[in-house]
Amino acid sequence: MNSTQDIFNKAKNEIKKLWIDHKELSNFVTFPNNLVLKNLKPQKAPVTDKLFNWNENLNTNLTELHRAISNLSPHVNWEQGYNEKEVDKDFLNKYGFFELIGPSGHFETSEMALYVNFLDKNTYYPWHNHEAEELYFIVSGEAKFESKDQDEEILSSTKTRFHKSFQPHAITTIENKVLSFVIWKNKFEHISKLIKE
Repeated sequence: MNSTQDIFNKAKNEIKKLWIDHKELSNFVTFPNNLVLKNLKPQKAPVTDKLFNWNENLNTNLTELHRAISNLSPHVNWEQGYNEKEVDKDFLNKYGFFELIGPSGHFETSEMALYVNFLDKNTYYPWHNHEAEELYFIVSGEAKFESKDQDEEILSSTKTRFHKSFQPHAITTIENKVLSFVIWKNKFEHISKLIKE
C-alpha cells in the first residue's frame, strides 16, 4: 500500500468494521455510506510525528486500527481548536485532532463528524463543552475522563463515554498517551469552548 488514497481507504474500512463490531457506535449514529475522499491539503501539528511514531506500548485491543490511523498522521489536516491565550504552549505541544469524516472532513458527509483526537502523556485538557452530543471511543492508551453529573472514570481501548449537549468535561493523561475518536451527530457548526472550573 503506497498511495495516499490507499492509506485513507484503509483507515475508513477499519472504522467501518469498528461500527459493525461495536453497538455503542452504531446505536449512537449510523455510519455513512458512499464516503468520497476530498483533496484536503495536509497541515502538521506538534503531535503529528508523535502519533506517526507511536508503534510500541500501544495498550490497545485494536492494533490494525491504531496502525491505520497512525499511518494517516502525515497526510491529514491537523487542528488544535485553541490558541496560547486560552491554553498554555505545553498543551498545544501535546494535543491535536483532525476531522476524518464530517462536513469539513477528509471524507465529507453531513450525517456525522468523526474527529481523531491525540493527547500525549502528562496532559490536562481543561474543562470545556459544546452543543453537539458526543461519544468518545478509545482506540489506544488511556485517560481519565471527568464530566459534570457523572463519576470520573479511567477509559482504555474500546471503552466509550457519552457527553450530552453542553455537558462540561475534562480529560487527563498521566503515564499513557491516548488516541480516541470523538464522534458528533449534530450541531457540527458549534465548536468546543473552554469553561471555568
